[in-house]
Amino acid sequence: MQDSNYLKAELTDLIQSDESTWNFIQQGSLDGIWYWDLEDPENEWMSPELWQLFGIDPATKAHSPDEWQDIIFPEDLALALKNFEAHCADPDCPYDQVVRYRHADGSIVWVRCRGLAIRDETGKPIRMLGAHTDLTAVKKSEENAREGWRAAELANSELKSFAYSVSHDMKAPANTLKLLLDEMEHLGFGAEGDEARSILDMAQKTVARMQTQIDDILDYTSVIGLEPELEPLDLSKVAAEAVAALQADILVANGEVKIGPLPWVNGAATQMNILFQNLISNGIKFRRKDVAPAVRIDADIDPVDGKVTVRFTDNGIGISEADQPRIFALFQRLHTRENFAGTGIGLPLCLRIAMIHKGALEVASTPGEGTCFSLVLPGRSGGEAK
Repeated sequence: MQDSNYLKAELTDLIQSDESTWNFIQQGSLDGIWYWDLEDPENEWMSPELWQLFGIDPATKAHSPDEWQDIIFPEDLALALKNFEAHCADPDCPYDQVVRYRHADGSIVWVRCRGLAIRDETGKPIRMLGAHTDLTAVKKSEENAREGWRAAELANSELKSFAYSVSHDMKAPANTLKLLLDEMEHLGFGAEGDEARSILDMAQKTVARMQTQIDDILDYTSVIGLEPELEPLDLSKVAAEAVAALQADILVANGEVKIGPLPWVNGAATQMNILFQNLISNGIKFRRKDVAPAVRIDADIDPVDGKVTVRFTDNGIGISEADQPRIFALFQRLHTRENFAGTGIGLPLCLRIAMIHKGALEVASTPGEGTCFSLVLPGRSGGEAK
């Protein structure tokens, strides 16, 4: 049934006769209008609202397609042109896509861009009418929801692993300590002799291991669910402080840590110091027999997106490809405590800190030759790095 409602006909006449009615409709329901001359493609009229959506003064822009094509994402421009060609060839193919533009402040503006080819009596497209709808808030809400869901899933998984590991790993040392102390009581407190001293030594080592594990757990739990305030941070200073804190271990191992030029990032100093100490300590600890450990820290900045990659490269025992996925899991150990001390919390803690900083931690290793951990961090706003 044809729509012959008198109000629709009245509104159509009103739009044609009263410019204020047209302005109200396009300003109140859309975020930009454009009208393109396909016979003379250099000419395209764009409403002021279209430019204002991108934080641009309309007076600074000419009515030319080159103007908006300079700020749309290249891959989205390719999609729009592909859909444009399909719509011009076949009216049943809609010109309708969501594309990204770069706002004047550097942020991303998500736009639903729809268009309709105006054709002559032969069906040839001669004009193109288009409309923009701002979807940025919707896209941000979707991304926040996805990040929240991923964070909840990860936290739930970690809490389950944490609860099991604490009940399992902490219970065993506690039981061992109790048995050792009971044996000391049976022998007589302060009893002399090699057996009593050996038992006391084992008790002290067990307590020390428990304390280390508890300290590592506290470090880890201190960053779960934390969104720290990120500030400009000099990674050269962080690296120097981490090396100073580990100086005793480095000297005992006859090791060496070389620090190359490192950039500034946006980060939390305490957390980043923990990460640097753990990765440097691993490079010193997991060393090859009769080979002095050496750790090299360097970085580079991606010229396109400003991402910072900090590499921690050592000459140690390396990690097999099959074992590499395990090293970031809580309480997973590849070696016995007799060979290499540790709790299996250090690398998961480093990964968690990298994620809190919207970054990543990657590993590449060759057994018997060494390991390289790569910390990838977002660039500072505007891509600047000191």
